[in-house]
Amino acid sequence: MIRHVVMFRWKPDFEESRRREWYDRLLELPGKIDVIRSLSAGPDVLRSGRSWDVVLVADFDSLEDVGVYTDHPDHQPLIALSGAGAAQIASVDFEIPEPPGSIA
Repeated sequence: MIRHVVMFRWKPDFEESRRREWYDRLLELPGKIDVIRSLSAGPDVLRSGRSWDVVLVADFDSLEDVGVYTDHPDHQPLIALSGAGAAQIASVDFEIPEPPGSIA
């Protein structure tokens, strides 16, 4: 399984309504893109100096599925919106073991 983690720092002038639009549309993606095994996201609650504004964590069965997600037409507008609103974006994709007792 592949875990896809993306952190965003928003530009100060990225309006709250646009942030909410991005977030709401993001949470709709699992119902639109069947290769998403799980997806969670949320704003930082600690707000420390090293915190990012929001994080996305999604799991996929394979790297190929990450590619399907990345290129999916329902995902592309969110890439554009976050690209316009983010001062910084960091991501990492890594393998995680299947949970014990699962069938691969």
